[in-house]
Amino acid sequence: MPITSNVAWDGRLEAFKGRDTAHYIETVKATAGRCAACWLPLGPEAALSLTVTITEFQSLEGQPSLTFDHMVCHLQCQAPGLRVKESMGVVESVASVGARLVLSGGRSGTWNVPVLAYTLVPNVVVGEPGGEMTSALVSVLLNHGFQMSFSASYTDILQRAVPARETCTCTVTDGGAVQLHVDGLLMCSQQLDSGDRNDAAWLHAAGAGRVLVISGDNLTFTDADLELTAAARLGTLVTGIVPSSW
Repeated sequence: MPITSNVAWDGRLEAFKGRDTAHYIETVKATAGRCAACWLPLGPEAALSLTVTITEFQSLEGQPSLTFDHMVCHLQCQAPGLRVKESMGVVESVASVGARLVLSGGRSGTWNVPVLAYTLVPNVVVGEPGGEMTSALVSVLLNHGFQMSFSASYTDILQRAVPARETCTCTVTDGGAVQLHVDGLLMCSQQLDSGDRNDAAWLHAAGAGRVLVISGDNLTFTDADLELTAAARLGTLVTGIVPSSW
């Protein structure tokens, strides 16, 4: 039973992750806060285990693609494991998870920037098992004008964010549905409540005609916060300014 950074894992994982195995294990450990079995916090020195479910499928372009759905537990709660399954078509279990917030922009903070943040769960990667794997989400967004961000600081992100290509649009309906499309493909959809103070503030800021989109792999969402540190450190954080319209 191999162990990396206090995380015990199934040795068969290396056949799929290759030289990125250690990087992957450190990533999932960095983004895990609680044991998936007992739901207690994961201490920094605790003995942990990694269980991975891998789904193999063909992307719409015919490329071999994989999803890695992981659980990090206390080793005493669950032994490490690996499950591999095949899908005949596009994996339907992939979901968009996200959040919204409003940042103060400008040197004097006199204008507000609406932020739409999201990721895909589980993360989807493209490539041959054992070879170099590429994040499907990050690749798509980079191809449409998004830029890598190696800082989790909102100040840095605001200063360096650039407009994405015209293929990216954010639409808001009268009913409060917010949708991000990239090259005609729906990437993220969130429902807002105009009666909620925070949602109303976001809608008001988006009325200026632009939204800052923060996306990529390894983003962590909680009820109270959006954590970007792991994504920035691992090179899977991308940002872009997208026009908003009603």
